[in-house]
Amino acid sequence: MRWTLKECRDGFLARKATGLTAYIRRACLWAEFKAGRGLGYDVSYKGFAIARISFAHNGATVKPFAAAQSFPEISDLDLVEIALRVSKLREATSAALN
Repeated sequence: MRWTLKECRDGFLARKATGLTAYIRRACLWAEFKAGRGLGYDVSYKGFAIARISFAHNGATVKPFAAAQSFPEISDLDLVEIALRVSKLREATSAALN
């Protein structure tokens, strides 16, 4: 597993030690449809959105899309690790602003 994240213009760039690269971009999650939803991110790999990470209260939810099955090199554990790292970067960014 072992992903590293860098903040970029649209969101985050995730790179794995094996050379895989995924992009994490901010997604619009409308609170009218799902109460308690916070900010969300789409995980893209090779140009396809493969998962959505949504944050609500103190937790995160990772929902893989059907396209994720086409890329077995990124497992569910990889997506969870990416979500944890995004969460840490978000906390660091908000702490720096305050």
